[in-house]
Amino acid sequence: MLNEYLEAIIPADKKSMEEAEKYWDKRTHPIGSLGKLEEMTIRLAGIQGRKIPSLSKKSIIVMCSDNGVVAEDISSSPQEFTQMLANAMARGETGVAALSRHVGADLCIVDMGMLKTMEREEGIIDGVISEGSGNISVENAMTREEAIRAIDMGIAIAEKEIKNGSSILGTGELGIGNTTTSSALLAAMTSAPIEDCVGYGAGISDVQHDKKLRVVERALKRLSPENDTIDILASIGGFDIAGIVGVFIAGAYYRVPVVVDGLISGVAALVAIELNEHVRDYLFVSHKSAEKASNVLFRALKMEPSLDLAMRLGEGSGCPLFFQLLETAIACMTGMGSIADNAIDPNRLVSLRGKK
Repeated sequence: MLNEYLEAIIPADKKSMEEAEKYWDKRTHPIGSLGKLEEMTIRLAGIQGRKIPSLSKKSIIVMCSDNGVVAEDISSSPQEFTQMLANAMARGETGVAALSRHVGADLCIVDMGMLKTMEREEGIIDGVISEGSGNISVENAMTREEAIRAIDMGIAIAEKEIKNGSSILGTGELGIGNTTTSSALLAAMTSAPIEDCVGYGAGISDVQHDKKLRVVERALKRLSPENDTIDILASIGGFDIAGIVGVFIAGAYYRVPVVVDGLISGVAALVAIELNEHVRDYLFVSHKSAEKASNVLFRALKMEPSLDLAMRLGEGSGCPLFFQLLETAIACMTGMGSIADNAIDPNRLVSLRGKK
């Protein structure tokens, strides 16, 4: 499935983007004065292949999985918190659940590989590849085959949401220890200093942070120059990250925008782009996480976040906020009158687009 989807991904439609920009330039406002609001609707036009973009059903896909690296004492939370939080999310009691409800977005919660520490709440989708990943400090997180299966599962979940009418997807995750796996992946894929890629996650002590640094260092030493992107993901990633990679690929394949949340889904986006560079055309970055590695991530993605709210909750919590922002931008684009309607001489207007 994976190769078939990767080979079919094409760039966004530049002609539609040009038409959307020209449409904006005829609205009653100084040209380009709405800045990023204009930019995001122009990009969306290129994704959807039409001058005037639109959104209907919104969905956030949250990939849940446990990570063997928790054995290295790099988290302040016990491993059973992954399943506890997934259950709370399924009951509508977590941050992303409340935000999704507020903006009218569906929440799709997927068990990619949680340990069965307690009964799973009804409504959580069974996408289990294996119960928990390996400890990246001493072994591979997954086999190559498991990593591909996890990506394929992400594609299948996203495909179902799209075929059920979703016109935009958000990405989220739950998994104690996944800031360690994502930091390791980021360091491996960017060659940035480990110290710039490893932060404090959901809150750990200085001693645990030092352990986290050493874990990532050991994980990277196990990699070989011959490893391709899938090998690296399998070695030091996780089922949650691999599943999100699949969501990004499916979005690009179906020409549906997919929103990046924070560090973990951002690293998954980086993996997807490495597999096919055109995936970048279909991504929006919702916000700048307070995680230390965010600056490294955005340089690698070559994208800028739309919001900076000092958030570090994860779960996909930035996505519903971005949904509202994008819907507001579309409403402005479609609701404004034209320069001609208001008898404004277009020759007197100077474009502000791209100026600082």
